[in-house]
Amino acid sequence: MPEIIPDIQSKQIGGSPGFASMDRKLRKACGDFESIFIHYLLKSAQNALPESGIFDNRPESKIYKSMAYEAIARTIATGRGIGLGELLYERLRGDLKP
Repeated sequence: MPEIIPDIQSKQIGGSPGFASMDRKLRKACGDFESIFIHYLLKSAQNALPESGIFDNRPESKIYKSMAYEAIARTIATGRGIGLGELLYERLRGDLKP
Protein backbone atom coordinates (compact mmCIF):
# COMPACT_ATOMS: atom_id res chain seq x y z
CA MET A 1 0.00 0.00 0.00
CA PRO A 2 1.43 3.44 -0.85
CA GLU A 3 2.72 5.57 2.02
CA ILE A 4 0.04 8.21 1.34
CA ILE A 5 -2.85 5.94 2.31
CA PRO A 6 -1.89 5.51 6.00
CA ASP A 7 -1.70 9.31 6.34
CA ILE A 8 -5.15 9.82 4.84
CA GLN A 9 -6.68 7.08 6.99
CA SER A 10 -5.09 8.32 10.20
CA LYS A 11 -6.16 11.91 9.56
CA GLN A 12 -9.72 10.79 9.06
CA ILE A 13 -9.64 8.78 12.27
CA GLY A 14 -7.53 10.79 14.67
CA GLY A 15 -6.60 14.06 13.04
CA SER A 16 -3.47 14.77 15.11
CA PRO A 17 0.06 14.66 13.63
CA GLY A 18 1.21 12.43 16.52
CA PHE A 19 -1.51 9.94 15.72
CA ALA A 20 -0.51 9.93 12.05
CA SER A 21 3.08 9.14 13.04
CA MET A 22 2.01 6.31 15.38
CA ASP A 23 -0.31 4.95 12.69
CA ARG A 24 2.50 4.96 10.11
CA LYS A 25 4.86 3.19 12.55
CA LEU A 26 2.19 0.61 13.36
CA ARG A 27 1.61 -0.13 9.67
CA LYS A 28 5.39 -0.55 9.13
CA ALA A 29 5.74 -2.81 12.18
CA CYS A 30 2.85 -5.00 11.00
CA GLY A 31 4.39 -5.24 7.52
CA ASP A 32 7.79 -6.10 9.02
CA PHE A 33 6.19 -8.80 11.18
CA GLU A 34 4.51 -10.28 8.12
CA SER A 35 7.86 -10.31 6.29
CA ILE A 36 9.55 -12.14 9.18
CA PHE A 37 6.67 -14.64 9.36
CA ILE A 38 6.88 -15.36 5.63
CA HIS A 39 10.68 -15.74 5.92
CA TYR A 40 10.29 -18.42 8.61
CA LEU A 41 7.53 -20.07 6.60
CA LEU A 42 9.85 -20.33 3.57
CA LYS A 43 12.73 -21.61 5.72
CA SER A 44 10.47 -24.29 7.22
CA ALA A 45 9.35 -25.36 3.75
CA GLN A 46 12.97 -25.50 2.60
CA ASN A 47 13.93 -27.71 5.55
CA ALA A 48 11.48 -30.30 4.27
CA LEU A 49 13.39 -30.56 0.97
CA PRO A 50 16.38 -32.89 0.51
CA GLU A 51 19.85 -31.29 0.49
CA SER A 52 21.35 -31.87 -2.96
CA GLY A 53 22.53 -30.17 -6.13
CA ILE A 54 23.84 -26.62 -6.09
CA PHE A 55 22.15 -25.98 -2.73
CA ASP A 56 23.97 -28.53 -0.63
CA ASN A 57 24.65 -28.38 3.10
CA ARG A 58 27.73 -26.12 2.97
CA PRO A 59 27.72 -23.00 5.22
CA GLU A 60 27.87 -20.61 2.26
CA SER A 61 24.87 -22.32 0.67
CA LYS A 62 22.92 -21.93 3.91
CA ILE A 63 23.76 -18.22 4.07
CA TYR A 64 22.80 -17.70 0.42
CA LYS A 65 19.48 -19.52 0.85
CA SER A 66 18.67 -17.55 4.00
CA MET A 67 19.39 -14.26 2.22
CA ALA A 68 17.31 -15.34 -0.77
CA TYR A 69 14.36 -16.33 1.43
CA GLU A 70 14.59 -13.04 3.30
CA ALA A 71 14.49 -11.08 0.04
CA ILE A 72 11.56 -13.15 -1.27
CA ALA A 73 9.67 -12.68 2.01
CA ARG A 74 10.25 -8.92 1.97
CA THR A 75 9.03 -8.72 -1.64
CA ILE A 76 5.89 -10.73 -0.85
CA ALA A 77 5.10 -8.68 2.27
CA THR A 78 5.75 -5.37 0.49
CA GLY A 79 3.26 -6.29 -2.21
CA ARG A 80 -0.13 -7.64 -1.26
CA GLY A 81 1.41 -10.08 1.20
CA ILE A 82 -0.59 -12.91 2.69
CA GLY A 83 -2.91 -10.60 4.61
CA LEU A 84 -1.34 -11.11 8.03
CA GLY A 85 0.15 -7.61 8.24
CA GLU A 86 -3.13 -5.96 7.26
CA LEU A 87 -5.07 -8.12 9.71
CA LEU A 88 -2.72 -7.18 12.55
CA TYR A 89 -2.84 -3.52 11.54
CA GLU A 90 -6.64 -3.41 11.52
CA ARG A 91 -6.80 -5.13 14.91
CA LEU A 92 -4.12 -3.02 16.58
CA ARG A 93 -5.17 0.28 15.01
CA GLY A 94 -8.25 0.25 17.22
CA ASP A 95 -5.96 0.26 20.26
CA LEU A 96 -4.25 3.53 19.20
CA LYS A 97 -5.43 6.58 21.07
CA PRO A 98 -5.75 9.74 18.93
